[in-house]
Amino acid sequence: MDTLLVPFHYDYMLRAILVSALIGGVCGLLSAFITLKGWSLMGDALSHAVVPGVAIAYLIGLPFALGAFVTGLLAAVAIAWVKTGSRIREDASIGIVFTSFFALGLLLISLNPARVNLNSIIFGNILGISVPDIKQLVVISVVTVAVTVLKWRDLMLFCFDPGQARTLGIRTGLLHGLLFTLLAATTVAALQTVGALLVVAMLITPGATAYLLTDRFGVMLWLSSALGAVTALAGAYASYFLNGATGGCIVTLQTLVFVVAFLFAPKHGVLAASRKAKRLARMEGETAL
Repeated sequence: MDTLLVPFHYDYMLRAILVSALIGGVCGLLSAFITLKGWSLMGDALSHAVVPGVAIAYLIGLPFALGAFVTGLLAAVAIAWVKTGSRIREDASIGIVFTSFFALGLLLISLNPARVNLNSIIFGNILGISVPDIKQLVVISVVTVAVTVLKWRDLMLFCFDPGQARTLGIRTGLLHGLLFTLLAATTVAALQTVGALLVVAMLITPGATAYLLTDRFGVMLWLSSALGAVTALAGAYASYFLNGATGGCIVTLQTLVFVVAFLFAPKHGVLAASRKAKRLARMEGETAL
């Protein structure tokens, strides 16, 4: 029993576990909207687009979160501009923008390898997180949760049916920008936990898992957040005993939970669908007789 409590004896592990749970819960909350809206590629784009902002911030001595947030918003604007100003489809626009931003970030890092830690950007460094960084993450998380709780019904309608939202007088353009901003801020918050490569998983997998488990969005919203928080906490805790990368442990655990839901979800899982298909086939056979 004492062995299981060892990680909590170290301040750096305690900080890592608590911060991971916080970020996991916030990412899970937004994950529900991303899944409903079909913005998985957008999450991928923003997670890569923040890399040049982090590199520039390191080079000029600014907080990395500021640079990441700015370039994340610039990427969102660039995607919208390419989409509306040409015949290029949205998925192609996203691919062009995020790969360009990511390449620019890698170029900046390669030109100044001694001043920018590539590994901490790409893979995260939750074990080395400082107190100021924790305060910053807490502020981002609190603001994101507060806005989401206040506007979740409007955001749900915008994600599900923008046309109906406009008919009801809801300013969909404002909600679009709001969701982009929350997504960019949360991407920045999760960057130090799991790194640029794995942020997208934390922003998609909990929502996709919850989507398989319930048909009610209100339940899906809180279930997604709970899954994100619990798996992030458990992954960070397990990383101590496995001596593995914290981000890798978190995302692997989230993927395993998704696979279980994918197979065994009572209504939308593979086995449930198979049983339903067999019942329908049997009923059709009985009707034919």
